[in-house]
Order: sequence, then structure tokens, then C-alpha cells
Amino acid sequence: MDWNDVRVFRAVARAQSLAQGARQIELDRSTASRRIACLEEALGARLFLRTREGLRPSPAGERLLVHAERMAAEARALEASATEETQRVTGLVRIATTEAIAVMLVREGLLSLRARHPELEIELLGENRVVDLAGGEADLALRVTAVKAPSLHVRRVARLPFALFAGVDYVERRGRPRTEDDLAGHDVLLLAGELSALPESRWLATRPGVRVALRSSSMTALLAAALDGHGLAVIAGAWGERQVGLVRLFDVKAISPRPLWLVMHPDAAARAAVKVVADHVATIVGRRA
Repeated sequence: MDWNDVRVFRAVARAQSLAQGARQIELDRSTASRRIACLEEALGARLFLRTREGLRPSPAGERLLVHAERMAAEARALEASATEETQRVTGLVRIATTEAIAVMLVREGLLSLRARHPELEIELLGENRVVDLAGGEADLALRVTAVKAPSLHVRRVARLPFALFAGVDYVERRGRPRTEDDLAGHDVLLLAGELSALPESRWLATRPGVRVALRSSSMTALLAAALDGHGLAVIAGAWGERQVGLVRLFDVKAISPRPLWLVMHPDAAARAAVKVVADHVATIVGRRA
């Protein structure tokens, strides 16, 4: 017995008309008639009687109709249960981004979502490696590099301008450079590893007369060195200004503001929890930028 045949039987029995019942479930009359015939053959019973008022369920059809209604109710309940699971803001949402942006998200209120959605669990992956969203390594990502995969949902949520920063102690000891021409003789803090190719690292490394005090692939380590007064660092302005103890020296116009992309796989984007977290992340980043 095919549930689709039972569905056709139910529609025709409720409408008391083959043509009308078929229209209600978007079938043509001949297909509906064939389905009912298949059901009658499978059950070995005649399901309808023709009367002046139209089609009426036979005694066997009356008994079947009771069960058909139950089957329809269970099908609706099954669909509602699946829909509820995708619409509830609950469960684990994994965010992949850089170490520096991960810190900013936490400091700017990422976890405040849990006050409204206590069943929400957030996993924050802060590393420079680009995760495989299609492979399920994360539900969404904040990336500073362009994403071209057609299978992913991509939107730009901010553009990050850069500025030169130093710790208060460094400025008091070494003075405050106000332009690029003032940088000769100053100690600088540079990104290392795969991050050394970023424009901010290349720009600072090539300023005439600067002395490299530290290279690190960890943005938080570079920030700690700047806060402790060990040198100058180029940092996204919105993030540097959030750090108590850092002084914004001047904007670096030579470095174009960097787009920040929010990326999701369509399957993950269908979950209400992922949508809510993605919108919250976009709001945080947009506010700070």
C-alpha cells in the first residue's frame, strides 16, 4: 500500500467527487482514478459507491477513512516536528574566523545572545586557516579574503580601515610619530608566517629606518607586545581602539580598507540558530567598523 494512494483516497472521500478531490491535491482526474484503483487492488476491497449525491465511501472505505485521517495527522505532525527543529534557536553554532576577530566578537557581546536563547551553544574557532564550510567544519565564517565558491552564501558585512597604534608607555618614552615620515628609528611589530604577506605587514616592514622588535603569526601576541610598549603595530582601527592602553597614532591611507565577508553554507543557513548568530555577528562587526 502506497501512502500517496491513501492521500488521494482521503481527498476524494472528503470532497465526495473524483474531479474536485483530485484538484485539491493538484492531480488530474485520470491519475486520481488510477491511484484509487491501485489502492483497491492492494487492499482487495471496493472503496467507493456511486450515488446521486456523488461518490460515497463503501463500508470498507468508511473504515479506511478513519485510518487515513490518522495517517494525515501523523504526517502533519512529522512535518511540524522537522520544521520546529530548524526554526528553534537552539543547539551548536560553529563560527570560524581569525584569532583577532574572535577576541573582538567576544568582547563586543557575541555571547549576549544566550540571554535571549539559553539553549544556544556557540563554538568559536579562532585560527588563520580557512575552514571547509562545505565539508561541515563550521556553520559560518568571517573571512578577510574574497570567497568565490558558488555553493556558499556570501555577504560583505564591513570594510576595515587600518591605523598605526602604540602603547601609552611607548609613546611616553619614544615620542608620538604623527606621519609616515616620523617612523625612522622606531621599533615595529610585524606579522609572521602566512600573515606576513598582508598589506599592513608589508607596509610597516618597508618604512625607511624602522627596527623590527617582534614578528609573530599571533595577532594577540602582537597586540600584547604593543600594549607593553615594545613597538608600533598596524591594526584595524575598530579593533585597536577597543584596546585600553593603545594610542591611535595616525590612519594608514596607503592600505585600502579590507572587506570582511560573512560566509555560510546553504544547509547551515537554513537553521534558525545559524541565521540568528550570523545576523548578530554582522551587527557587531558593522558597529565596530
